[in-house]
Amino acid sequence: MVPSGCASAGGAQAKYAYRSADTAATGANIQAVGKESRDFESYEIDGAQVSADGGDLWSGGEVDLPLKKEAPAREEASPAPPPPPAPGFAAQAPATPSTRQTEAPAEQAPASTPAHAKDKQADSGTVSVIRAPMLVYTGRVQMAVYEVRNSLGEVETLARALGGFLAKRDDHSITIRVPASRFDEAMRRIEKLGDMISRDVQVEDVTEEFNDVEIRLKNARAVRDRLEQLLSKATKVEESIQIERELERVALTIERLEGRMKFLKDRATFSTITVTFQPRSAAELGKRPFNLPVPWLYGLGLGRLLSL
Repeated sequence: MVPSGCASAGGAQAKYAYRSADTAATGANIQAVGKESRDFESYEIDGAQVSADGGDLWSGGEVDLPLKKEAPAREEASPAPPPPPAPGFAAQAPATPSTRQTEAPAEQAPASTPAHAKDKQADSGTVSVIRAPMLVYTGRVQMAVYEVRNSLGEVETLARALGGFLAKRDDHSITIRVPASRFDEAMRRIEKLGDMISRDVQVEDVTEEFNDVEIRLKNARAVRDRLEQLLSKATKVEESIQIERELERVALTIERLEGRMKFLKDRATFSTITVTFQPRSAAELGKRPFNLPVPWLYGLGLGRLLSL
């Protein structure tokens, strides 16, 4: 039986046109199993199941077909074999393969998702944590000021205000440590204290050295743990003494590497600034000669006296 009609939208009845070679089948009660006419899997004529692809049926008159509810597609894991065809009709064809073929990809979709995710990971590359470079900033400034002592005090106060501290101080110079994030700000504010004579800034990248020390420290700790295990299992005095000596050597190596890592971290965390002050008058006299308004004053030695 080849369907020529379709199910009514949302209704329980469907129109179906048919003609049977057996006139006795005309007007028989035909029930369609499926959601829509194109999805009908089988038809029941007077209690006998027939195929939608029956070769002995043609399109013809119309009858009302009550639609039967179909179980969810996921629950139909293995459909039951169809009953034998009615006498005089063609054998029942397999249930509509189009429905099962349509549902198969939906059931396989979750299995394909991980492969798709792997493709995305392959395209994007391996995600790794990249450490920011460890940079050590060092600044040196030489300035001319009127009051050296007051300027030294201002630099020390500035260091504490920026979250730093005093490292060294004498009569004409001062060394401070400030957070690396505020190094530029500290340099700008120091340069406003007087006339800048010279300025030098150096940047050192210690990232590679820090990573190398970190790896060596990790290996040294692993060796220490292994030696401690061997020491606990040692049965001879000579073995215990030898292992203890090796443990002492490894402990010194670990201590040295830990100290180096701490030193590098400290240098990268706090920048160093050294400021040297000299009196402004002496600086100005050293940089440019005096121009006396009257030439004969040079004969009196006034220019030489002013340059002393």
